[in-house]
Amino acid sequence: MGALIHPFVQICLLRMKPQDLPSSSMLLALALLAHAVMGVTVAAVDLRFGQALAVGVIDTALLSGFTIALLMLQKLPERAVQTLTALAGAGSVIGFMAWPLSLWFHDAHVADATSQTMGLVLLLVLGWSLTVSAHILRHALSAPFYLGLLVSIAFFWISLEILGSLFPLGG
Repeated sequence: MGALIHPFVQICLLRMKPQDLPSSSMLLALALLAHAVMGVTVAAVDLRFGQALAVGVIDTALLSGFTIALLMLQKLPERAVQTLTALAGAGSVIGFMAWPLSLWFHDAHVADATSQTMGLVLLLVLGWSLTVSAHILRHALSAPFYLGLLVSIAFFWISLEILGSLFPLGG
């Protein structure tokens, strides 16, 4: 199991690139499954299970659709498997790390005890996630880092808008 997760941890530490992963449909399927499961797990902190399940599945579908569309538009469809594997696998690792923080933040919010420190920690995790996505996308697009970051921010914002409109917190 560690050998399966290790490359994604290395990508999250910016030590590996998506092209360092094998172009494997089986690895892609496992990474997408892990991404969806972590999406459900993190969303279940604030939503009922059925809604959390939908969030995990929709978020993974959006990641897949955005990635494939971007690479098709750039005429780089041959990079789709490795890029999507890297994004989903790295997203799973970050989701795994963010899950306890989400629980901590949720519990503090319910107790009306949120702090600036909590907000800063969540902002740092978001920054890390966007940086990792930018790292992956810049390699996939053979582009400068800032372009990967702009695309990462756009993907994040669009996903947040779609998921937020479908599943408003407190609803």
